[in-house]
Order: sequence, then structure tokens, then C-alpha cells
Amino acid sequence: MVQLLPERVDKLWNKWDVRIMVASSLCLQIILTIFGSRRKYISRNWIRVVTWVTYLFADWVATVALGMISNFQGDDQAGSSHPNSMIIMAFWALFLLVHFGGPDTITAYALEDNELWLRHLLGLQ
Repeated sequence: MVQLLPERVDKLWNKWDVRIMVASSLCLQIILTIFGSRRKYISRNWIRVVTWVTYLFADWVATVALGMISNFQGDDQAGSSHPNSMIIMAFWALFLLVHFGGPDTITAYALEDNELWLRHLLGLQ
């Protein structure tokens, strides 16, 4: 089988995958908080593009991180490197669920996003 990533990078990702995704989700939420309200009264294209890409990417990152946490729940817990790792993962899961709510500065990028909430709900299942 062809290995796309070097073994060293693969080991690093397997050790830090949930932490990287949670940190990415937090950064995306900070960007949305900062630029979410500014897109309404500043008409620069780069602000709109950054906000739009961040808005689309934020839910995906949180969903993937929750999936990683649920996969972690199914792993062998006896081989865990930290005795409190299950408690830490439960904390990260709650933290990511807050991210699904999004910041108050942006509720939807467009009015059509509010009308398509059912599709988004089905995508989370």
C-alpha cells in the first residue's frame, strides 16, 4: 500500500489528532466572532471571503473532531497513555458542541442558510 504521509507525521497525527481539531475549531470560532459582524458594514471582498470560508469550514471541523472523539471511545481504554483521558475527551466533546451553536455575531451567512436548517440537521446525523 502507498503511504501518503511519512511515518513520523502519521505518528504525530495519531497522537495529537483531537487536540489539533479542537484548536482548529477554536481558531475558526474566533475568526467568525471577529469578522462576523464586520462583514455587514465593511464591504471589502477579503473579509467576505474569509468569513464565508470560515463559516463553511467551522461546522465541518467540529463534526470531524466529534467523530474522532467517538472513535476514541471505542478504542481500548487500557492502552491509554493518560488515566484521565476519558474525562478529557468528555470535556472536549462539550466544548465542540458549544461550537456548533456558533458565535452570536453571525447566525447565518445568507438568508437561504436559515431556510436549509433541516438539511444541516440531517448532515449531523
